[in-house]
Amino acid sequence: MKKILVLVCIMIACNGYSQTPIHSVAKAYFRLHPFDSRFSSFIQTLQKDPLFTINIYEKRTDSAFFFMEGTYKNFNPFRFTPKETRLIIAEEEIIHADSLHTHDTIINLQLIAVADSNVANMKAVEKEFKRFHNSQAGRFSSNTYDYYNDKKGKIIAEIYTYFISPYSIAPVTIAWGILPDTNYFTFTITIRFKVKQNMAEYIVTPDEL
Repeated sequence: MKKILVLVCIMIACNGYSQTPIHSVAKAYFRLHPFDSRFSSFIQTLQKDPLFTINIYEKRTDSAFFFMEGTYKNFNPFRFTPKETRLIIAEEEIIHADSLHTHDTIINLQLIAVADSNVANMKAVEKEFKRFHNSQAGRFSSNTYDYYNDKKGKIIAEIYTYFISPYSIAPVTIAWGILPDTNYFTFTITIRFKVKQNMAEYIVTPDEL
């Protein structure tokens, strides 16, 4: 599972974050976030957080990207009780769809609530997904929706991706679905951003510079 962002680390992305929809999402759901401080300070504070246990921590090297994964104890921003609340911070390379196929390095910040595999938890996770959309969607310029069915036609995952004008890369995606290895249900919030001069910024495509 290492190096793979859970469920749907889909098309997302994020020049200052104060007073933006991103800040609203971060304040509502993340115990700590990098959108009102330097990115290095965010990592250092997270390392010292008594409620957060780091399971994997890999510094960036010439051959590898930064990766941190851990779990929270006694922190739950959701309206159901997860079996586990996990945080992943993963650096990755993307290739823009411009004529030069420009390479860029971004950060994925992902909060994952994992619930046991029963009908009550499935409904709770779906409800959390809808609650997020109802409370946060209006802050964004637009959004897209997608879903996945099983072989019987039953919906087993739903995804909303949120955009901020005039940027073509969306900064936030949410999803609920089933983890295939355990059949646990998950609700996932993913934020993507670029770190420039130690600050989080929107990811801007070459033609938007």
